[in-house]
Amino acid sequence: MVKKALKSAIGVSIGVTIGSIILPGILFSKLYNNTYPPILEQTLIYLVLSYIVCFLISFLIEWLKIKIKKADKF
Repeated sequence: MVKKALKSAIGVSIGVTIGSIILPGILFSKLYNNTYPPILEQTLIYLVLSYIVCFLISFLIEWLKIKIKKADKF
């Protein structure tokens, strides 16, 4: 259950980071020249935070699936 949540969180967190930091930084580079914190730091922060949130959500979903299967047996 934990391994499945860890694996699924990787892809989602990379997608969130690309979509929220990297693509806007490339497409609107004039707006992102003097950002604080720098884009590399923003990328790392987004990657870590989105990974934690995605892991927790995936873990909760897997836990609920197990609880529902156990409840259906009774």
